[in-house]
Amino acid sequence: MKLQLPKMGAIPWRSIGSFVAIASAAGFVVSSTWLSAQFIIDPRSVVWMNQYLPKHAKIPISAWDDPKTLREIQADLRRAGLFAGEPIRVETAIKGKQKQIDLLIPVYRPPGDGSDDRLTELRAYRLVFNPTPNKKEALQFVNQIEVRELREDFVTEPLVRARAINPSSDRPVPFTAIQRFEDRAPRNGAWLTLNGKLKQGDNSIAYGQVVYYNPTTTAMSVMLSWTSPDGEIPSWQAVPKGRPAEFVVNQTVGLEPDFQVYQLRSVKRKNIPFQLQPISLSQSGLKEENGAFVDALFLARSGLWSNALEYMQSIKRQVGSDWTINAQSQMDLVARHAKVTKAQAEQPWANAGQQVLANLLDGRWERAAQFVQNPSSDRSEILDVLKFDPGRVQKRINAALTFDPARSQVQIWAVLRLASQQGKPRAIAWLAKQPQDSSTQRAQTLKLLNELDLMTFGTVAPSTISQDKKN
Repeated sequence: MKLQLPKMGAIPWRSIGSFVAIASAAGFVVSSTWLSAQFIIDPRSVVWMNQYLPKHAKIPISAWDDPKTLREIQADLRRAGLFAGEPIRVETAIKGKQKQIDLLIPVYRPPGDGSDDRLTELRAYRLVFNPTPNKKEALQFVNQIEVRELREDFVTEPLVRARAINPSSDRPVPFTAIQRFEDRAPRNGAWLTLNGKLKQGDNSIAYGQVVYYNPTTTAMSVMLSWTSPDGEIPSWQAVPKGRPAEFVVNQTVGLEPDFQVYQLRSVKRKNIPFQLQPISLSQSGLKEENGAFVDALFLARSGLWSNALEYMQSIKRQVGSDWTINAQSQMDLVARHAKVTKAQAEQPWANAGQQVLANLLDGRWERAAQFVQNPSSDRSEILDVLKFDPGRVQKRINAALTFDPARSQVQIWAVLRLASQQGKPRAIAWLAKQPQDSSTQRAQTLKLLNELDLMTFGTVAPSTISQDKKN
């Protein structure tokens, strides 16, 4: 029998139909498997499907889970001694279907002592249509998270680290507000922050937790806890194309800049497939080993931001195409800090001590020395800055002398700090053990020490670590 071949150009409709049927069946199986798994893990997460199911096939739900109007939800909360805050509307476009609408409702507990209301939980509801004959639309509960309050010692940690305040207790502090991040926030879901304020002396510290809601899976989770001594709410930043989204927390205390930057990185996790990871300055972001870049990171960790930035810019020109996105992220973080220290050093200050401190924090040793060498300057103010230094000047001195132990313009500040804290004889003894790059500069340093009256240095500051133990 002669085999009959299809005519050229003829379309094998039966084969195509079979293929479409198989593909559709496969998609149905995958979808069914996912929904089954969701139902097993959390039946509430798929109860929204009831609006598409016939009456006999609807997923059984308790009275608590039954779709309710916003007024009914508010009434239930009042009966429980709670109340609902302003709902946050989350709209999700679905191709070929009506826009999906979720409401995130913060739940508060009124205080018994006259203080602010405390946020206790965050609920997620989905808008459903015609859930019952008596309701044209209602809200179907899909998820919730209980609020876990932060501890006071976490909130005050940047100020304690800077020795601006004494250590705090571990008592819980409440969240009193919630807001959604809008500008520059990733569009794949809703990003929110639970906020609170803590008064500590002259400081009004802002603190909070970042919460993410995934409208596709109805998953909701706390992604990050944060604190800001300046009272600044964190923000999402604009980044160049190809870079992960970045979230910035300002932990600056006084003249010491401190920005924590987190990148949105993918992880192998189903409901929330990413996490916020901090940009670290501990390890090089370059693929190839580069000692100069490691040195630049050390300078950055020591607070010499402008010096570190100059190193990194030079290295970027040298390595060319071997420069990486991770290295650029690290350099941008360094540049963010250097911008602050540079601006502070270049602005005029009424107080001589603050003027010198601003220059020292930017690694401007020579310029800072001009102020203390000027007889008309208030040297007692300058020495007080060194005497009560909590370590921010010391770590910069140590870093600079690590690279060049004989650098006289740095040694002068090591000597003055040591003299202000432990006395002139101890400072002179330390200086005598150090290498020198200029006998003239060494003589000028000793001359300056002799010009400063012993009373100018004041009494020895308590609980300080001697410079000679460091070197």
